[in-house]
Formats: sequence, C-alpha cells, structure tokens
Amino acid sequence: MVSSLKAELQLNSNSDFFAEAVTLFNWAVSERKRGHKIVSETGTGEKRVLVLPRLERVAPEYALPHVDVEWSAKELESLAKLASSQPAEPSDALVRAMRG
Repeated sequence: MVSSLKAELQLNSNSDFFAEAVTLFNWAVSERKRGHKIVSETGTGEKRVLVLPRLERVAPEYALPHVDVEWSAKELESLAKLASSQPAEPSDALVRAMRG
C-alpha cells in the first residue's frame, strides 16, 4: 500500500512519504483539537465525515457519531456463539499479506 501511495503521489523516498503523512496527520489532530470535523465533499455536495478512533481521542468532549443497531434474537445468539468460540487460524492469504 505504501509503495502504491508513493507512486501515486510521485514521492521517491520513504522519508518523503513519512514527512507528508506526518504533516497530514498533524493537521488532522490540530483540527480535531479545535472541535472541527474533517469532511470530504463531493462535487454534488454529498459530505462524509472522517472518524478515526485514535484521532477522536484528542477531542473527547465532542460527541462521536453513532449508529443504533437493531439485533434480532437469532443474530444475538449467533454473535454470542462466535464471541465464545476459539479464534480461527489465519488463512494463507492473510499470512502472505502480513508478510508482504
């Protein structure tokens, strides 16, 4: 992913990439500390708010967006079964991706 982003941004070194990433993250932290939201807006005016849990920690006094989920009894039973079972072994594809 880093290589792809470096190519797309025409950055030649990891240090240049890191400097750009830190600058962007520093700006985002600064904006959230001020209580500002980080928003992406399409040409038609549709807006999406960026929410990153670690980023939200710098502005704990501001309400986080939330979603109420209506769970059926069957879904809750399935979730309980899944949560209490043994963790699955990682797939070969996941292991390859992590070594990547």
